[in-house]
Amino acid sequence: MLKQKRNYDLRKLLKPHSDKWVALSPDYKKVVAKGNNLKDTASKVKPKNVVFLKVFPSKSFYMP
Repeated sequence: MLKQKRNYDLRKLLKPHSDKWVALSPDYKKVVAKGNNLKDTASKVKPKNVVFLKVFPSKSFYMP
């Protein structure tokens, strides 16, 4: 059976963490840790399945 990927709207979850690195739970529903850089954030989580993400400042935008 093929597992379908979902798109998640993370705006509300990530808004308080502007310009920080965050570690998200595998289901993308909870911020597990945050920090000013990736190394700091990674040191706050135990070795488990998390997703690291850089949250851009709230007044900026991203265009690939």
